[in-house]
Amino acid sequence: MNPLSEQVRELSRALAAELLRRDAIKINLETPFLLTSGNYSPIYINCRLLISWRSTVKMITAAAALQLEVRSCAVDAIAGGETAGIPFAAFLADALDKPMIYVRKAVKGHGTGSRIEGVLNRGSRVLLFEDLITDGLSKISFIKAIRDGAGIVEDAFVILDRLQGGSALLSQHGVRLTALTDIELVLGVAADWGLLESSAIDSVRVYLTSPSEWHAKLGLPYSPLEAT
Repeated sequence: MNPLSEQVRELSRALAAELLRRDAIKINLETPFLLTSGNYSPIYINCRLLISWRSTVKMITAAAALQLEVRSCAVDAIAGGETAGIPFAAFLADALDKPMIYVRKAVKGHGTGSRIEGVLNRGSRVLLFEDLITDGLSKISFIKAIRDGAGIVEDAFVILDRLQGGSALLSQHGVRLTALTDIELVLGVAADWGLLESSAIDSVRVYLTSPSEWHAKLGLPYSPLEAT
């Protein structure tokens, strides 16, 4: 096996363990979490917590830098999306000695009306670095804003992929997604640590594969317009 590929695999699993250890991922099958969309989820992910631990931040930036090397990504600037992606983009930009920008969710209602903060030079190759991805819709919005500003986006990184269609959507828009870890690795670590029984893991996988089916089994209301 390629030594770099082996390092990537080990870092991905270590990061999955770190997310659990830092309580950034909570799993509750008895009392599912209510989402802003009005839907429910047995998993709640809050990567914002990770900015409080310098060792965790170093692990994330090291994993991202390694993936850049493995995938031979040419990058002129690092971008983060409002708000969760901003600190992680800043950490990576600092580690790589690259300029950093951030993208607003919507055009601000005063001043220049720009969605981009920082200097985006025409033709700059921009890496979008975000906390997590679900269906990918919010990432497409950020990517469009960068492209509208004459930036080039061919790669996007996330700390965690929920494996619910985001990668396929980004691919349709000419963007390759790289996840530092994913929910399957998290479930594997949770099983190894005895945090979840196999039946619980099966239930979570039903949710990840088909949220509508999972909601129906629990008798919970479901809207197909789930936010990322």
